[in-house]
Amino acid sequence: MEKLRSFLIFFFPFLLFFFYFTYQSGEQHFSANSSHTDHGFVEIPEGYDVPSVKIFVTQDQSDTWLLEVQTERFKFNPKMVGANLPSYNEGHAHLYINGEKVNRIYGRYYNLGTLKLGKNEIKVTLNSNNHGILTHNGKLIENSTVVDVSY
Repeated sequence: MEKLRSFLIFFFPFLLFFFYFTYQSGEQHFSANSSHTDHGFVEIPEGYDVPSVKIFVTQDQSDTWLLEVQTERFKFNPKMVGANLPSYNEGHAHLYINGEKVNRIYGRYYNLGTLKLGKNEIKVTLNSNNHGILTHNGKLIENSTVVDVSY
């Protein structure tokens, strides 16, 4: 009986730590650093127009924040998201706030809602239909800005 009790005293904390760290590792899937490697990169080959992205964040009349995504030589195509083959001038965008992936973007405007007090880095990457981040000459096709929120 004493051996069973000792085993259980060891086993239950082990299970708790195991599930805790397993859950934490799963959460990292959405962090900005790991997400770059989760889907990989799609290098735009010679002969294709290189897309670009610019972002603008403004406060709207309801005191939430509006993200505007302006692209050149890139078309949003939400119906093709998840295609196995890479695409170079169409796809979707990924939105990061303070280094954390928040959502996919399928068009020009996105309501960010409320932002935390202080500095907030807003970053958008252009992504191929296969989710890979578009790159050209090894450089990510992305844009970012910092929004300083004070109420």
